[in-house]
Amino acid sequence: MSTAREALDRFMKPGSAAVFGSAELAAADLLQRRSGIEDELVLFAAALAVWSHRSGHACLDLGTLAGLLHTEVRRLDPKADLPPIPEPERLRAALHAADTVVRILPGDQPGTVAEAMADARPLVLFGDLLHSQRQFADERLVAEGVAGLMRSTDDLSSPEVLAFLQQVLPLDPDDPSQHEAGLAMLRSPFTVLVGGPGTGKTYTLTRCLLAFLQADPLQQRSIAVCAPTGKAATRAREMLEDLATTLDQDDTVPAEIVERLRRIEPSTIHRLLGHRRGRQTRFAHDATRRLPHDLVIIDETSMVPLQLMSRLIEALRPEARLFLVGDEAQLESVESGSVLRDLTAPGGAVEAHVHRLRKLRRVAQGNPIAELAPLIRDGDADSALARIRVQSEALTFIETRDRISPAEAVIDPLIERFASVVDLAAEGSTESIIEALRIVAENKLLCGARRGPLGVEHWNDVIDRRLGLRSDDVFAPGRAVLITENSPRTGLVNGDVGIVIQTPDGIRVGFLRPDGLAVFVPAELPESERAFAMTIHKSQGSEYGELVTVMLPEVGSPLLTRELLYTAITRAKSRLCVIGSPEAFCHAVTHPSERVSGLQQLLTAVV
Repeated sequence: MSTAREALDRFMKPGSAAVFGSAELAAADLLQRRSGIEDELVLFAAALAVWSHRSGHACLDLGTLAGLLHTEVRRLDPKADLPPIPEPERLRAALHAADTVVRILPGDQPGTVAEAMADARPLVLFGDLLHSQRQFADERLVAEGVAGLMRSTDDLSSPEVLAFLQQVLPLDPDDPSQHEAGLAMLRSPFTVLVGGPGTGKTYTLTRCLLAFLQADPLQQRSIAVCAPTGKAATRAREMLEDLATTLDQDDTVPAEIVERLRRIEPSTIHRLLGHRRGRQTRFAHDATRRLPHDLVIIDETSMVPLQLMSRLIEALRPEARLFLVGDEAQLESVESGSVLRDLTAPGGAVEAHVHRLRKLRRVAQGNPIAELAPLIRDGDADSALARIRVQSEALTFIETRDRISPAEAVIDPLIERFASVVDLAAEGSTESIIEALRIVAENKLLCGARRGPLGVEHWNDVIDRRLGLRSDDVFAPGRAVLITENSPRTGLVNGDVGIVIQTPDGIRVGFLRPDGLAVFVPAELPESERAFAMTIHKSQGSEYGELVTVMLPEVGSPLLTRELLYTAITRAKSRLCVIGSPEAFCHAVTHPSERVSGLQQLLTAVV
């Protein structure tokens, strides 16, 4: 009888590129002990299902499995021997023969959501897509929820509302996309709005929201605005506050609409769904206790993982509307899934409900960063490289040799700004601390990697040394500190940045709140880390108004993808400096990330 270890041995050999680890071994071992399965191929498939989830995939395609695993082996060790990988036919046959632990479904017959959730078999083979049971149930629920929203009819576009929409979001004959998005949101319970920087996404979203409020004169409809992270939720709150302030000077929008706008309190998706004690992946609101809202708007949808989207859709009332907003070219969630990219796939089942903003608005025209972004998004490496090489005050490219760490001088402009942060923090006055926080909020060094000569840890060490801060002292006065988890007790959220200050009462950390400066004892803070440099992933959902410097990973790094580069450069609003080799830059532009998903196939089957 083969053991789980023997079945996975070729991918776990000590000293080799070990694709599988303890989690995969535990899954295969558990399957064998509970079911008595002896077939090495089925045990191998169980390990694959766990590995796919850890690697960001919602499932694995048997037809492309060999290429995916070979890429992973090469990533771990370019010199490692490539282990033999079972042919798709052998894997398929073994899985079909193990129907006590594998649910077999034709690629056009996904079954019902209830069946997906109730069937306890740990593996699902949907066509040639291998899922874990949980991942399949989540994708099936999202597909059914979206299909149900698309089938619903709740047209709010009365003549009066359409006239108001034309007033706040006028039809542009040369580019009707913004106005069409507003019409769609009024006429259908499901709308997706995507666009890059400078295309007017925020403007369109806020005007769509005004039209929805206008369509509810009796104020009977409830609205929720949410985002996947605390920082993104804070930005959504600022967006609504700015809109309300602007509308105070605009007599064309009724005062009661502005007042209702002010009452909307954006939150994280987790907070919207509510905490359920003792349950990490379930929430207070679910299929048995629905959210009360008539319209749910999700901002920064590209960051929403599959499981969280599944939980939110599960909690929607049948008559609710869902409005997804984001930029599908950005990095996906750190967790598994690529929901927004799947929903916006050209030619997909949802295409009629997707509205793309591509035209640069007048405020963005002539902005080299806004002009560079679509070239990267479209994979045009030659044009993108040519554009970034046109040096200007707003956009610079410091070319280095690949695999050689750049000189410390490349971050001198940032060091000057960060040195003033240390000086301002030392002054200790409320005004100086607020100014220090403003500088940190507008300037950032972004790295693709966490470790290594191009990583966050190395460059934070460099910055510490240049500023005279002790790297081993997390709360050295003058240091910028990044909060990495939400804390309802303090009101701090993941992504908040504070400044360490020395006070007569000891070390404190100051954060800027809407009502002024808030100061905490370090022991009060949730998890935190150094923040002058941060990973590109952690910067997602933020924008920086003065200077963003991006440190590209080297060629060969699995982090060096189009989405990483695009996300990094679109954090900058006014000045951007990219540091890396031309080879690394072009490699990123031409290599989109690969995430395997069954959501598109499921949508085609159920819509």
